[in-house]
Amino acid sequence: MVGQRKKNFVLDTNVALYSPRCLDTFENNNIYIPAVVLEELDKLKTNYDTKGYNAREFIRKLEILRKSGNLVVGVALSAGGKLHVRFYNNSIKVPDDFSESKNDNYILGVALEIKDNSKEDTILVSKDVNLRIKANVLGLHSEDYYHDKSNETLILHGDTITTKDSIVDELYLKNKLLLKEVPILNDTPKKFVNNDYCLIKSIENEKKSALIKIKNISGTNICEVIKTDIPILGINPINYRQKFLLNALVDPSIKVVFAIGIAGTGKTLLSIGAGLTVVLNKEYKKMVATRSPVPMGRDIGYLPGKISEKMDPWLKPIYDNLEFIVDQLNDDNNPVIKEEGLLKKHMNEITMEYLKATNIIEIESLTFIRGRTFSDTFLIVDEAQNLTPHEAKTIISRIGKNSKIVLTGDPFQIDNPYLDERDNGLVYASEKFKLHNSSIATTIYLDRCERSELAQQAADFL
Repeated sequence: MVGQRKKNFVLDTNVALYSPRCLDTFENNNIYIPAVVLEELDKLKTNYDTKGYNAREFIRKLEILRKSGNLVVGVALSAGGKLHVRFYNNSIKVPDDFSESKNDNYILGVALEIKDNSKEDTILVSKDVNLRIKANVLGLHSEDYYHDKSNETLILHGDTITTKDSIVDELYLKNKLLLKEVPILNDTPKKFVNNDYCLIKSIENEKKSALIKIKNISGTNICEVIKTDIPILGINPINYRQKFLLNALVDPSIKVVFAIGIAGTGKTLLSIGAGLTVVLNKEYKKMVATRSPVPMGRDIGYLPGKISEKMDPWLKPIYDNLEFIVDQLNDDNNPVIKEEGLLKKHMNEITMEYLKATNIIEIESLTFIRGRTFSDTFLIVDEAQNLTPHEAKTIISRIGKNSKIVLTGDPFQIDNPYLDERDNGLVYASEKFKLHNSSIATTIYLDRCERSELAQQAADFL
């Protein structure tokens, strides 16, 4: 930003709620907070949900800055700009078609006044698409909050390598090869990072293939053939990407798994099946499954009953998958998991009530995860596409020793009105781990719906 002209950024309330540390991300530009934003934050600060937490975090940041100067006159920020709180001036009115009593229009009025009285470019920053449209109609430049947006295109590519027939044979013989020793005979635009999975196919015989995982050791990429006959409770992977996911789920060296894919691809089912398997085999003490209670109708507070009863509608998909797995355990063809582990004769004892009563599994709301530390735990966060990047960081940072976290979700089915497929916590966190070539993280993309033929066609056509 050195040498560039300063800009004025007017922040909507939802930017503070999305990223309470957003004031540190505008470099040496000026930040304006309409007074009505403080009023909205004040109403939210007593909530016990994520919005309440983020509102309190942002208010605390303002309090620290307030002690160093006058917020109305402007307080210097460490990056070089200034922070101002600005009141709505009745001399600048929005058109009569826009209700003057609506807080969004007060924010528009403040932004218009700053634009009219400043030489710097003025930009309204909001996660609200409609407010950005209204700003544009009034001749005011508006933008989404881009700081935490991912560059990930979410297009599946580069997980198949075509090579010589002899190379596939050599892989099975040695179980591993240097990636540079594998001649790639097709265009593979993907740059491989640690714990990437890949299908290697023979150019002479398409039916001859190997499933591999890329491990980066001392700067050198090594192809390792993965096991595909992993025993798991009641279910088996159907396609090769599900096999990738299952391998990652049971690999103790991988501490965080991002399972990204459309509905019906088996993300949640495989995660719960793998989690229950490794817990019953005593690799972890318990499995915790959770979802973000983002409502598509009434908020959770209006539902009757205790907390557990309030959470049931949101956690029902998790229960459905658990019940499916328990049902499969009664199958006479179900194999023994381990000689010292779960035996067939014990399978009929496993019911939902038994699993919960013995603390083998715990179903929890994300609302109550903050502040906890998960040790010896297999943690599953379902519907993680509804998380903000800040929430994803908060949850992942809860993981203690000998624990694993799995975040599943479909970035194209987001219920949070202020998130999209590029700025949600699932995609953002996945890209950050890939960017730093983490040796303990992996991202698996799934694109084939296995729920039913109808579900697959619905995903394709609708």
